Order: sequence, then structure tokens, then C-alpha cells
Amino acid sequence: MFRIDDLVVLNKDEKKHIYRITQIEQSSGDNIYLLVGYSYRTIVKVLPSDIRLATSEEIRKEDMLNEKKLERIKRIRSTRDKRTVLFGRILHIDGDTKFLESCLKLYKEMNVFAQGIHLTERSVKEKIVQYITEVTPDIIVVTGHDSYNQQGKADLNNYENSRNFIDTVRLIRKHYGMDEVVVIAGACASHFEALIASGANFASSPGRISTHTYDPAIVAIKVATTGFNRIVDFESIVKYIENGRAAIGGVETYGKMRLLL
Repeated sequence: MFRIDDLVVLNKDEKKHIYRITQIEQSSGDNIYLLVGYSYRTIVKVLPSDIRLATSEEIRKEDMLNEKKLERIKRIRSTRDKRTVLFGRILHIDGDTKFLESCLKLYKEMNVFAQGIHLTERSVKEKIVQYITEVTPDIIVVTGHDSYNQQGKADLNNYENSRNFIDTVRLIRKHYGMDEVVVIAGACASHFEALIASGANFASSPGRISTHTYDPAIVAIKVATTGFNRIVDFESIVKYIENGRAAIGGVETYGKMRLLL
């Protein structure tokens, strides 16, 4: 009935968010569908009876909302220093190729240098040291998809990929301190407190809720365009994050922009 890359909606989702089928598994004779968010960094497994195909109108509506969000994000430009500057360099590692492409387009529009790498959430910790030593970035984004099963916030076993993100952050911190490299980690409903404790400067998701495709990139852009001797203005980030402080949190962090003399 359903195929890989079909766009679907959860029957019980009143907001009618769209998901993409990425994998079909067999369990006790039933098909189990692995879905990832079309616009949000969430992942979920469902039965065929839990979903339906998204209508063209629903897809068009979500695309329009994303376009409006993108135009709003671009206003960050107006807060920049007008003098000649060097923005911080970003290494964006993403478990979703489509989301990675979208974020790279955003960085390009904002004239911020970013190198993008697709690595699955499970494999990123195996290759992170190689990439950070090759690229030597100022800012590292480690994201993809995640989920929380509502069975207890403290237990990492209740999260799909939080442990993978945490292990990656810890490896980064073995090589770079918090003031050397800014780390932005996590996805939808990730274990925020554990990510911060492991060394992330910014992470999702304090409220264990959805984070949008662009959320980690928004934070990275703000860090890249804030002076190295200034604390990043978190309030100016939150207003561009769809679910605000419930989606992204962090600790006091200096920016990575420098003036050319």
C-alpha cells in the first residue's frame, strides 16, 4: 500500500504534520514503517493503519509555511556588523540528506561558510574525530532525527538517537574546549540536559518537543555572526525558533565572528 519516499500523515495528528517513509520492516507478519519528519527532526515507527497518504494541498501548505519561515530567518542579516568581517566556519553533520541540503542552502544565502556532511545518527561518533581534525571548524552542528517515547525523561534508553549525539559531543570535547569550538547538538525531543552535560553549548529539546529543519542552523548562523568577544544573544535566536525555548536551550557562549583590520 505504501512505498519508500511516500509522504504521509499520522491519522491521529491534529496538526497534520507530514512525514516521509524511509524504511519498511517486517514484524510478526505486519509491515512496520519508519517515518521521518518532512519539516521536523523527528522519527517514528508506525503500522499501516496509523497513517494515510498526504494530500497535495497538505504538502503545498507545509511547503508554504517553510518558505515563510525561511524568509523570516533571513532577517538575521539586518543585525550584522556592517564592517568587513570574517564569520565563524561551520561543520554541519546531518543524519538527513534532504535537511542537510536545505540547511546548506540557508547558510549560502546568509553568506556564512559551512561544510556539510551526511552521516547517520548511529555512525557519526565513529567518524567525528576524522572530520573535526580535517575541517577545524569554529562551530559544529550534530543533528538528524530523534524521538522520545514518553516513558521517562531521565532514561537515555527512551530516546531513539540521543545517546548517539551525546557520545559524539563527548568525543569532540576530548579535542576542543567549550570556548574553542561551539557545539550545537540534538534533534526532535532529544535529551537536552544530557547533551548540555556532555559538553554541548546549545541543544534540543528542553520541552521534548519537535524541532524544525532549520533550528540548529539558525543557532549556528547566530554564533557565526556574533563577535568573538560578545556573548551570543539567546533572545535574538529564540524569536526565530518555531517552538522557542522548549525546542532549543543552551549555556552562555561567545560568538565566532572577527573584524578584518
